[in-house]
Amino acid sequence: MKAIDLHCDTLSALRRAHKEGAELNLAENDLQIDLAKLEKGGSLIQCFAAFVFLKGEEDPFAAALEEIDEFYAAMERWPDRITPVKTRADLERVLAGDKIGALLTVEEGGVCKGNPALLRTLYRLGARIMTLTWNFENELAWPNDIDMATGASVPNNANGLKERGREFVAEMERLGMIVDVSHLGDAGFWDVAHMATRPFIATHSNARAVCGHTRNLTDEMLRAVADKGGVTGINFCGSFLDPGEKPYSTAKWMADHIEHIRSVGGIDMIALGSDFDGIERELELNDYSKLPLLEAELHRRHFSDDEIEKIFCGNALRLLKEFLPEN
Repeated sequence: MKAIDLHCDTLSALRRAHKEGAELNLAENDLQIDLAKLEKGGSLIQCFAAFVFLKGEEDPFAAALEEIDEFYAAMERWPDRITPVKTRADLERVLAGDKIGALLTVEEGGVCKGNPALLRTLYRLGARIMTLTWNFENELAWPNDIDMATGASVPNNANGLKERGREFVAEMERLGMIVDVSHLGDAGFWDVAHMATRPFIATHSNARAVCGHTRNLTDEMLRAVADKGGVTGINFCGSFLDPGEKPYSTAKWMADHIEHIRSVGGIDMIALGSDFDGIERELELNDYSKLPLLEAELHRRHFSDDEIEKIFCGNALRLLKEFLPEN
């Protein structure tokens, strides 16, 4: 089964390793994603996030550019195995060929420093999806309140999009950059839902009714995403899957969330958003090559081939075809 994964933090891991002087590359490494693992797991398109830890960088936009440089350096080094996807023409070539497609995204709208010119620059560089926040307040919006030390979280129902955040949502829709509400606070989510004129997505968020962490979406939020024609990508992180204490991640728990989301918003809103290379390694699916374990679990639960195809790639593919420019 071919798959589209809407979110990973591999670029950040590569940049960090290279700054520390380590020899690490995308072809084969000890991370959760490399080309060998993607090929073994059936990757059609991998979305690579330029993730920036906002409070750890002197210049967050420069940090994002360094990760984007990691992205294109890998594309240039292994052009026979992976190719960037910026347009529908690129997408069609991937669908017709045997290379993995690579789509650039941004995790942390604060890298733009509230400047729409920097947003447009990221789009010109190929970024096609962006979260408005990570876990810190920025010029655009507030996240939910998350204790970075313990992981405890509380919904933020008071502070949503700032005025500049509203401007960014409108500009992203104009550009054709998909608004990503993963990490956004509850109030901000509803601001996006109310003003959005195009589909928006949560690249790596699960169902809060199954696991109560505020990184997940409530049933009402799931319906709002579905009503706009968007998707939510199932996050493989145990903290966002397991309703208990143990932060272990299994295909069974992923399927629990998938079943719940299907019952709330329908099969057409479910996608994959692994969060690989940004999550702990105590995982049953501990790298991309293990993705067939989730397919097998869904078959055991009597999901049809058509339903699994929609989850693994069809729903995300529909959105990419809608948003990507023709050439």
